[in-house]
Amino acid sequence: MKLVIAIIEPQQLPAVKNALFAAQIHEMTVTNALGRGEEHKGYFETFRGVGHEVTLLKRLRLEIALNNDNVETAIDAILRGAHAGSDEPEGIVMVTDLPEFIRIRTKERGLLAL
Repeated sequence: MKLVIAIIEPQQLPAVKNALFAAQIHEMTVTNALGRGEEHKGYFETFRGVGHEVTLLKRLRLEIALNNDNVETAIDAILRGAHAGSDEPEGIVMVTDLPEFIRIRTKERGLLAL
């Protein structure tokens, strides 16, 4: 089992979600995240007359638990969705091993729980 983690820009979510659904991947967790990359150092803004530098930009974190056979399908769908309608899409995809997966409702473990 693997855990696929993608950090994307918020405006990319609808296209990434549609690409995952088209690939028959429906289970995912999406959370708000803040971060910055090497190229994007932030920007300066004024709020209520006080200026401050914004160095952490808004991003979304997608987490998808998958069996090993579906990992490349998910990665392809994320990349396809992130590139839809964007000239220079930003983000990253990480894949890590998932040693245990337990469904709370049924207490199933491993691949049965996926």
